[in-house]
Amino acid sequence: MNRVTYHLWVKPSGAVRDTLVQTIHELAHELGSPVFEPHVTLLASLIGNEQEHAQRSIIAAQQLRPFNIILSEPSYRPEYFQCLFMQVEQTPALMSANAVVRRVFQKPDETYMPHLSLVYGSYPPSRKKAIIRNLPSVLQTSFEVTALSLIRADSSDPKEWHEITTCLCTG
Repeated sequence: MNRVTYHLWVKPSGAVRDTLVQTIHELAHELGSPVFEPHVTLLASLIGNEQEHAQRSIIAAQQLRPFNIILSEPSYRPEYFQCLFMQVEQTPALMSANAVVRRVFQKPDETYMPHLSLVYGSYPPSRKKAIIRNLPSVLQTSFEVTALSLIRADSSDPKEWHEITTCLCTG
């Protein structure tokens, strides 16, 4: 049996979103890997009451002003959900947003490695390096964060991830 978890995301919009969606879909088709919505996780693996998480999401968003996410360069790790991703610059605004949501959700401080995944899966490093060499440079970009999205994950399969609420950053 899967345990439901909740995650706080920030998502790109407009042309940046379109480019990332196209890249994720093309790579998923090429590799036979899952398709998912482009996002940067601000806080992961929250357990508990959905209504309470939705309330806390509103409170957190009210404390945040819109800020920029800067996608710097592609990278990879051996973890399934960090298979291939764009690194995200740890700007003061982003790290402050992470600290705000941790405080609101009463989560302890821990290392935060912001990233925007392009591929989920398990592939040899040689395959990941080959993919990175062919990624378009347009992925090195930025986008404005204007909202937080609360996501419910009914399992580890992205098809079973659902957006519960979106809260505008009004701080």
